[in-house]
Amino acid sequence: MLGCPKCGAALIAQADSADSTCSACGAEYGAHEGIPDLFVPTDDTGDTGDTDAVTDKVRAFYEAHPFPSYQEGDDRGSLLRRGRAGGFTRALDEAIPASARVVELGCGTGQLSMFLGLAGRDCLGVDLSFASLGAATTFRDSAGLTNVRYVRGNLFRPPVVAGSADYVLCNGVLHHTADPRGGFASAARLVKPGGYLLVGLYNRWGRLLLPLLRSRHREEAGSARGDAWYLDQHHHPHESRHTADEVLRWLDEEGLEYVSTSPPICFGDAGGGPFERMPRGGRVEHWLAQLSWLGRAADGGLWVTVARKPG
Repeated sequence: MLGCPKCGAALIAQADSADSTCSACGAEYGAHEGIPDLFVPTDDTGDTGDTDAVTDKVRAFYEAHPFPSYQEGDDRGSLLRRGRAGGFTRALDEAIPASARVVELGCGTGQLSMFLGLAGRDCLGVDLSFASLGAATTFRDSAGLTNVRYVRGNLFRPPVVAGSADYVLCNGVLHHTADPRGGFASAARLVKPGGYLLVGLYNRWGRLLLPLLRSRHREEAGSARGDAWYLDQHHHPHESRHTADEVLRWLDEEGLEYVSTSPPICFGDAGGGPFERMPRGGRVEHWLAQLSWLGRAADGGLWVTVARKPG
């Protein structure tokens, strides 16, 4: 799945190192402490622009505060238990075939891709922070997961061959970029025909009351993971908030088929698994459903949309 972030061609790994070379344009990529560094600025002409300026700001935040972090004593068993305890992560594990090729964009410290990798899936995590990726690779190596890889890369110039992934996961990432719509298009290009794109975003209404909970969340932190979540929710340097109709428009513009959302955007639809089709509903239903998410500020007001690439 690894591809040149400059031209999109496949990469050739160098023997006995994490370095690589592009098979087409010849670009060479090194590594940092064993982590392949495939990061290319969004605009590599020398003009950093707003996108790269925000990227640098967000990268600095996660270098200082890797997210979602680990707890002391975490191991393969605790990762499995947490994944199965979460309703949505458990549903993903039950629905994604063990033979699937999975790309996680903005993987942070890698818990989701490693949890999915426990079943033997070929998982690739991409993030912009060496601190987060360092935590991910340390845990991966201790857990003995040879089928999970991590590389440093840019969401807007992803180091992944277009159309090579069965599942592309981008959960809680796009709203921390200068161009969420452009990031969505970038992620969609990596999905193979018949594959799925899963995107988690902050909702405009679901996050509206979050400032009222700041003091309570600060008191409840009390651990490395808790502190990381508190800082990510309340002190992040850049975020945006989005509506269901906005994201549905993105799907239509990219030629993707709507599959489902969690929570559902239609009342009365409890939904099945994440890749089972739900009714799309209309604007009034979407508006009413999102108003009901006002009470979700306690968990950050995140909602997930799943789409399928026809083919």
